Amino acid sequence: MRYFSIKQIAGIFCIMTLLIGCPKNGDTPAPPPNPPSPPTPPNPTPKTCIISGIFQQNSGPKPEFALLITYNSSLNPTRISAYDSATNRQLFVANLTYGSTDSIRIDAHQYMKLDASKRVTAFFTKSDMTDPQGSDNYRYEYIYNAEGFLITKNLYINGANNPTYVTTYTYSNGLLTSCLMVVASAGNKKVLEATLTYETGLSPKTMLYTFPDGFESYYYSTALNFGTRPNRPLKQVITTLFNPATGATIDVWTSNYSGYTINTDGYITYGVTTGEQQQGIASFFGKTTFTYQCQ
Repeated sequence: MRYFSIKQIAGIFCIMTLLIGCPKNGDTPAPPPNPPSPPTPPNPTPKTCIISGIFQQNSGPKPEFALLITYNSSLNPTRISAYDSATNRQLFVANLTYGSTDSIRIDAHQYMKLDASKRVTAFFTKSDMTDPQGSDNYRYEYIYNAEGFLITKNLYINGANNPTYVTTYTYSNGLLTSCLMVVASAGNKKVLEATLTYETGLSPKTMLYTFPDGFESYYYSTALNFGTRPNRPLKQVITTLFNPATGATIDVWTSNYSGYTINTDGYITYGVTTGEQQQGIASFFGKTTFTYQCQ
């Protein structure tokens, strides 16, 4: 049997491994290259969500109140409807059509005008939609400041050049904190005054407008643009109604808001209101659930 020396064995090994290189004395083979890092997954695209349903369910198997909003592919509302679900009674319905870029037609007696930012600037309606032929013509005018907040609302009756009622809204840190409605045609005597506070520790992505005098618009304002929305949920609203002739207090509505739930996308899905109902914010009272349409 033939024996090979150490040098011969090393030479044979080098020949056999020519394709991968023969290490020299003292050299360390190069380590294999590291595999490429996996690509960083893209950040999820933020959702744009708009309220599509408000449901009040305080007791019983069905909500006592349901507000439903239907949108088109551009998230423009096309139908707003409200129901007393406990009695299966329809409370309100509006079918919205967009005849041009600056107007929304509701029906033969009602329409809205929009500005370039799609904010409602005027609402033409009737004093009593159960008797539109025999009621007064109402024109609401909405005025916004440079930051996009609604600061003044004027109500003109039967084509008058000067408003009969004027509401002034006051803000602090982007939140509506007070509301004053007066009879402008009778020496600016008070009709309604309200103060509002908010839960400063919560920052939902969208909230309902909080206009305490929104008697003409609370259904529409759930879906349409009435300026910059609040970025905090309500904590308390106190609204006082006055007899403008005497200045005496007619009624006081005190409402407290709590129990908010915010989902992982940052939208409020639940809240509770106790006390009296704010009739200018009439779509949020009691134990209330919110649903959204997103894209």
